[in-house]
Amino acid sequence: MAETVRGAKKKVVAFTAGRRGGNTEIYVKIALEAIAKMGIDCELIRLHECNLMPCKDCLRGPCYVKGPAACILKDDGPWLAEKFLDSDGYILGAPVWSLSPCGVVTDFRDRVFGPKMDQAMWETDGIPDWAKNRVKQRPGGLISVGGALTEHWTSLGLATLYTTTFSAQTNVVDNMNVYQVADPGEALMRKDYMTRAKYLGQNVGHAVLNPQKDWENKWLGELDDGEACPGCHTSLVMAKPGRNYVECAVCGRKGMITLDKDGNICYSWPEDNKNRLTMMGKFDHAREINRHTEDIYSPHVEEIQEELKRYREMEQWSVKAPSKQPSKV
Repeated sequence: MAETVRGAKKKVVAFTAGRRGGNTEIYVKIALEAIAKMGIDCELIRLHECNLMPCKDCLRGPCYVKGPAACILKDDGPWLAEKFLDSDGYILGAPVWSLSPCGVVTDFRDRVFGPKMDQAMWETDGIPDWAKNRVKQRPGGLISVGGALTEHWTSLGLATLYTTTFSAQTNVVDNMNVYQVADPGEALMRKDYMTRAKYLGQNVGHAVLNPQKDWENKWLGELDDGEACPGCHTSLVMAKPGRNYVECAVCGRKGMITLDKDGNICYSWPEDNKNRLTMMGKFDHAREINRHTEDIYSPHVEEIQEELKRYREMEQWSVKAPSKQPSKV
């Protein structure tokens, strides 16, 4: 049996942003089937069947201090956050629409994760009462499913799914970047992807069953996956003129550029314990935000108050949506 220290079974929660019974859900279910065979409880939550409103971006809103249940939006957001906090492992699957996942993924990210779940801030400022005894670095798996014939139209799929993992320090141990799977049930025509989904589930399950190990920056997926970055195993890199290196757009690692004997681009990636997938990388970011507030913003904030008031009151071009206009009797 898969037991925790307290004697309760381990649990993996999977969130899917695809349609019910769609290709994304098929791959997620294949992964969960493998995990369940390892004695781990599984739950599948369809985000499109949840009532989830976009984050209102409250300035240090009540959810920071009192937890997700204190959010001013009364929907399924707090329930989704509780499901994540009560889990030992995490899977997120989503279809790619216009280069990136459908919009519910970013609503899910902003409402469930974000600054209120920032483990780096918790370690420096103290864990809030609502999160005590629920802090853990969960292993996770990501599944991005695109219908295009090449990866040309799926470039931001996995990258966007990764953004849900940063604040809560979900350690991605495997991911899948699927393409050429578009029509209903086509997921079952790709035995290679079905096998990968099974292995992804087994890899997440293995990490869940071995919490004593440090899964930060550890990869259990295919080693020869053809991706550039050895950290997040994606190939979305930023190159700027005048530099001899690239930066991974997902995790922030730096890779030095070289050419092989045939003139092909090669990268070498030095060890980096401060990329976005590590706690030290998050500590640096937290300190960066604090330095900005203390050194750049706070000393000059009074200088802008009069002009700030003028712009906030500038409403002559604002147009109200029909739902916000007075009803006509």
